[in-house]
This record gives sequence, structure tokens and C-alpha cells, in this order.
Amino acid sequence: MKKIWRSIKLLWTWKYWPMELLYLPLTLYVFTIGALRTGRFFYFAATNPKVSLGGFAGDSKYHILSHIPAQFRPKTILIQKNTKNFDLITKIIHSQKFQFPLIAKPDLGEGGFLVKKIADMAALQAYHAQYRTSYILQEFVDDSLELSILVHNTSGVLQISSITERRYLTLTGDGKSTVGELLKQNTHAQFRIKNLYKLLQKDWHHILDKGEIYQPIQIGNWDYGATYVDQSSQITPAFIQLFEKLNIQIGLFDYARYDLKCANWEALKAGNFKILEINGVKGEPIHIYDAKVNLWQAYREIFKHWEYILKISQRNRKQGAKCPNFRQGFQVLLAHRQTKIQAIKQKA
Repeated sequence: MKKIWRSIKLLWTWKYWPMELLYLPLTLYVFTIGALRTGRFFYFAATNPKVSLGGFAGDSKYHILSHIPAQFRPKTILIQKNTKNFDLITKIIHSQKFQFPLIAKPDLGEGGFLVKKIADMAALQAYHAQYRTSYILQEFVDDSLELSILVHNTSGVLQISSITERRYLTLTGDGKSTVGELLKQNTHAQFRIKNLYKLLQKDWHHILDKGEIYQPIQIGNWDYGATYVDQSSQITPAFIQLFEKLNIQIGLFDYARYDLKCANWEALKAGNFKILEINGVKGEPIHIYDAKVNLWQAYREIFKHWEYILKISQRNRKQGAKCPNFRQGFQVLLAHRQTKIQAIKQKA
């Protein structure tokens, strides 16, 4: 009965639907109406022509990070898939003076796919042994404010259309409930129990003292119980100017979502922040997951942003940008999918 009730509750809680279901109307639109309007199936590739499929698939995180000015990016290295000698990785880490914890994530991937906080060398060796993929190691940025800032230049000048704060899952102990029990009671965690159990097995049966604050994971990912808060009211002309200059320096995007961390809003506006990654056309306006946004408002925002993508693509194509043909674009999609599948296959 509990499972049935949970399924019914999930049906009405659209923010926790599977992404494939939530984005089905957009997918149908992009590959039918959008393709007919532009005459190109993969028209969105021209939105950011210097990035694979415009940042929809096949885009290397490391390649993008390497274009970010050093002052704005965490120390990052790429570990190739075929690196079998772990001692070599150890030497690189020591030579680069990395300090644990680190963040590990596949060079190709999205939506928090295989993103892990690595506590020590043993955990890194386990990650390296488990996953068959090229991945990046990034110093952990221990700042409390994590944001996603979506920018585009549909009108010819850069605009910021969305700022979202990612708040980490936080539990407060009552002196009798275990971590697992508290998570099941948490509004934002209850639909992500399987994901959280994989991460928190060792603490699952630990009882938190009354009033004890427990923050199990400092990764602002929706799949790990984070909450998203619309902070678009923070947009100012000076803030737009800051990101316009930065976006020109990077030189890859006409449409992008910057995921970053900083100490506070004052530090952000002063230009003191670190960019964790940048997403191209797959960068959704995640302020739609704010509690005050309903399903219809969310769809309006999603389609509005894909209209920006279409218009930028049309403009760039007039200026000479190319789109892959159907066969070329499909091969990129297939290779991207195969890379993710291979990453989680058991090693022989």
C-alpha cells in the first residue's frame, strides 16, 4: 500500500518525474517542429558551433574548462580512460599539489552522472577501478553558495535569463531517528532514496543527536536531494556586464549555463567565484524546480529557452555556422550514449 501511495504522490509531484517523461513534449517539438522550421534536424548545433552539437552531446567538460580564465576555474586534470597505471595518477596528483577531497566526474556526461566526492587516495583508486571512462579530477571548492546562471545573446547582447541557487540536502537530528529514517521523511529526499543509499550506506543506520545538523553531500544535484531556489531577482546591469566580459573571454558560447560556487553574493558580484562547469544547449533553466513554479510555468520557461536556442542557431547559420547532417549528428548521439553505457560496465 505504501508503494502504491508513493507512486500516486510521485505522479502529482512533477518535479520528480523521470527526465525523459518531463522533457518528452520538448523532445517531440525539437525534433519535429523545430527541425521543420529550420530545415535541419540538428539545428541546435549551430547555437554554439565551437562545441559538439552545441553542447547537447559529445562535449568534453575538460575542453570547455580549459577555455575558462585560470582565476575562475578550480584546478582540474583529465585522466584518460586507458590509464592503467594508477601510480602515474598518484604522481600527477602529488606534482599538481592536489588536496583531498576532490571531485571526480566523467569528461562526457550530464545530470550528475557518476559525479563523486573523493575523500582520499583509496577512494580515488576505487573510482578509477570501477568506471571505464575518461574523467576529470577537480579540486573541491569549499564555498557555501552554489549557483547556476543561464546566459544567452539572442538579441545580439548578452542577457541573463535565469539564476538558481542550489541548496544542499540538510538533516536535523531528533535523537532517535536514523539518517535513513530522516531521509525518508524529507520532502526532497524521499524520491531519491536509492541514489542516496548508494552514497550514504555507512551512515544509513546512524542516529543523529537532537539538534545535530547533518549535511550528507555537498553536491548541489537534484538527484541527491538538493533544492533549487529562483534567485533571478539578483540580476543587475553590472552583473550582466561581468558575465558578458567573461563569456567573450571563453569564446565558446552564445547560449550557456554556468555552474559555479562562491562564498556569498558579494563575492560573486566582485568576480570572486569558481566555475565548476559550463553546459551548452542542454543547460536547462533549473529555476523551474523552485517550489513556487507550477508545471505550466515550467513548460513555458523550457520552451522559451529553446526558442532562444532556435533563434541563435538561425542567426549563426546566416553568418556561416554549419550543422551536422542527420547521419553525423546521430553518430555523435550514439557515441555519447555508448560512452555512458561503457562507463558503468563491469571491468573484466
